[in-house]
Amino acid sequence: MTAYNPMLLQEGDWVSGTTLQDERFIGYIESMNDDGRIRVRLTQCDRTERVGTLAEARPFKLMKLPDDLLSDVEALRGLIEVALITRDREWFKELSERKSAAEAAWPSHANGTGTPGSASGLSPFRRRFNPGFLR
Repeated sequence: MTAYNPMLLQEGDWVSGTTLQDERFIGYIESMNDDGRIRVRLTQCDRTERVGTLAEARPFKLMKLPDDLLSDVEALRGLIEVALITRDREWFKELSERKSAAEAAWPSHANGTGTPGSASGLSPFRRRFNPGFLR
């Protein structure tokens, strides 16, 4: 985990970390409180029943994830599912457009046969956001 710097974390940032109940997760920051607690929408969690819910975490227990991870079609499909679960129509439309553009740019990747720029066939997003990462 990186040292806490409140200027580094913002609402909407993707983070990995541990909740106040010691659950490992990946999600995005939904809100930040003055008392130092951050509310995160969980997209992956070691307790699968918590996926899609909000959890609280301390900033020093979070690691900001790189912003350039959303180019992978599989990742976009997963985020589209989150948008549907959270009923965020605007985000759903944005992600669907990005997925269509990514599939048009990399047709072989659209059917899951490979990721451009990745020697192992898995993009950094897929390696990082693998459910095995949480165990």
